[in-house]
Amino acid sequence: MTDEKNTLPQSKRIVIAIAFSILSGALLFLAYPPVNFWPLIFVAIVPYALAQFRFMPRKWAPLAPTITMTLFLWPYLARIFGIPGAPFFFRHMGLLFGIVTLFTSTERRFHEITRYRYFVLQGIFAWVGFEMIRGLIPVLGTIGFVGNTLASQAWLIQPISIFSIYGLNLLIILVNYSLAFLALRWVDMRYKFEDSFPVDPIHARRWALICLAVSALWVAGSLVMYQIPLESPTVRIAALHNYFDAPGHQADDTEQASRVASFSEQAREAARQGAEVIFIPEMAFGFDPQTSYTEEFRALAAETNAYLYITYAYHEENGWHNETVLLSPDGEFTNQYGKLHAFGEPRTVSSGTFPVQETPLGTLGSIICMDGVFTDAARFVTRNHAQLLAIPSYNTTVGISEHNWTHFLMRSVENRVPVINTDRGLVSMVTDARGKILAFARTPKGGSELLVANIPLGTGSSPYHFLGDWLGWVSLGGFIFFNIFQMVIEKRAKNEKKEILKKSKPN
Repeated sequence: MTDEKNTLPQSKRIVIAIAFSILSGALLFLAYPPVNFWPLIFVAIVPYALAQFRFMPRKWAPLAPTITMTLFLWPYLARIFGIPGAPFFFRHMGLLFGIVTLFTSTERRFHEITRYRYFVLQGIFAWVGFEMIRGLIPVLGTIGFVGNTLASQAWLIQPISIFSIYGLNLLIILVNYSLAFLALRWVDMRYKFEDSFPVDPIHARRWALICLAVSALWVAGSLVMYQIPLESPTVRIAALHNYFDAPGHQADDTEQASRVASFSEQAREAARQGAEVIFIPEMAFGFDPQTSYTEEFRALAAETNAYLYITYAYHEENGWHNETVLLSPDGEFTNQYGKLHAFGEPRTVSSGTFPVQETPLGTLGSIICMDGVFTDAARFVTRNHAQLLAIPSYNTTVGISEHNWTHFLMRSVENRVPVINTDRGLVSMVTDARGKILAFARTPKGGSELLVANIPLGTGSSPYHFLGDWLGWVSLGGFIFFNIFQMVIEKRAKNEKKEILKKSKPN
């Protein structure tokens, strides 16, 4: 093959680069719910890496990730937040793309100067380190994390109880960048680009072997952990999946009474099926059950001989309450839990404490809705030895329900605790402590279902309780390091170029 045959005209290169960038955006979108073809997440980044580091001319290289993220995030956010909620995010997407362009603008030049020695390592830290930053932003949390695509594959995600979801993200990005490294080597063997430096085949093979070894250890460890039997007491639970049009604090007195009657009837049916703990969606009522309908709820708990997790939201003089409280069969209320993370609602006055309830059935705990999108609230509650975790939710769109269950399942495996997510009639889920789904309800147009399952209690402890998001912080440190390192390398290269030019000038 001659050099002429190996050389692509710039126009053709740009077309190929744009096509690869579009392909990556499509692969990312298809890897997430509702399609959820999860194997795609392991190769989704490869096409845009080829576009960024080979086919796109150097000065336009940042366009590749920008195109990919545009085509992924636009439909992704539109589906999650719906048309009414999406404009808030679309107005700020320009800022996001500006950030993507800023942090990728020097990547290609950096890798060319360093002969791609740090290609995989820098790529891993850039992606996961940025995810760590997003994980700290109140509006975002773990929304869009690559690891969430594997929520349906419990056999593959068990090590996150040690390494957290950030460890799973690192594995996915390691696979992508290792494959991209091999793909760059393959392209270098067939084409010649005047503005690119070929990768070292030794480095490409080395990272491929590292990726293979890490992946094999992860999968083997996960399979072993998944096979460990859950030898703990079993509790029969019921999730009352019940659609209602508005949150409890917006319902009038007639609607409040109707909801009490509706949920009471569902609870009685759950009790007939043997339920010992009954869960109700977020914001089901607009009053504190310890001051309103108190005797009705106490009578219901006594009649069903079940523990009732009652959720409610209301305003009063001292502030906003979005809370859940446990009522025992003997009529005793426990300390309420106040929602920690919220978007579009005030701060709950009781937030910041993480009570658990010791019962004859086991130690129970709860967080609320968006708390499960972040990693901290579930960890704080289960660190207090909760053996079962309730996550009631009030999702406004089917799209966000389709994604939220993936977050809640990850919290289950991280903390080795079963999770009961009961939603207001869109998507509800029950999972054991290994992330195995025991019951699932999806009613896109709203509906009423009763999820009943026998759940082995969790251990109440996992290495993650003490280690936390340590790999996320490591990745953030790597992200910061490589941004500084890139500037140092760039400056050194410019100085060396100046010295060469200076020496080449005649005296």
